Amino acid sequence: MLGKAPLTPANELPDLDPNTPQATLSNTARLLTTVLSAAQSGGAAQLALVGKNALFGNAAPPTEQLAQKLQDTISQSGLFYESHVTEWAKGERTLPELMREPQMQRMLQGGENAARAAASGPDLSAAQLINQQLHTHEQGRVQWNGEAWPGQPMQWEIRREQREGRQDQGGADGEPEQIWRSGVRFRFPMLGAVSASVTLIGGQVHIQVQADDGGTADTLRAYAGQLEQAMEAAGAPLSSLTIAQESL
Repeated sequence: MLGKAPLTPANELPDLDPNTPQATLSNTARLLTTVLSAAQSGGAAQLALVGKNALFGNAAPPTEQLAQKLQDTISQSGLFYESHVTEWAKGERTLPELMREPQMQRMLQGGENAARAAASGPDLSAAQLINQQLHTHEQGRVQWNGEAWPGQPMQWEIRREQREGRQDQGGADGEPEQIWRSGVRFRFPMLGAVSASVTLIGGQVHIQVQADDGGTADTLRAYAGQLEQAMEAAGAPLSSLTIAQESL
């Protein structure tokens, strides 16, 4: 292209009128620039959801409330806003549910956000959320950092993988098998660092627990039977359970 249309030498360019206003980027252009810069930097903090408030209070909630809270934390994060709008249009999701997501909250505060953008540039939190959406779509992974309860940091990751399906009797390849992995990591005052990984493959549930301290691993093994019974009662019997000390 440059060979067909060579650049004009600087000394041959016409002089600009002194009254010509300086070129500026629109809010949309500045927002796109921020998104691209964030994507190229690849910073872990920008690729993880950050919980502003602890998930739970000091008291341990019932299992049903715990499961719902964890689900809502990811579902209402804004990562899946577009698909939720589609569900709402089909009558599969209520408007109050949609209103809880960050994009809808920004729409309600449109005037304030517009004034802020005009004064200091685009909303960086919006740019980071777009970056997280792109990363989630590309990597099939969601990471959340925050507090499980006040003063207790928690790292949580959800990842989707695919494994080639088995061949059927006719010799054709089967459908790819979906594999879901969910992992959490804590550091407790008395137990030290403890991580747990749950893997779902079809109807199989596999749990791996690792502890930095050998004594902590022994304590967790003593309660392994209770975990197996709880999973059985919940209708998701364990296919395997491993509790070990994490090797250094």
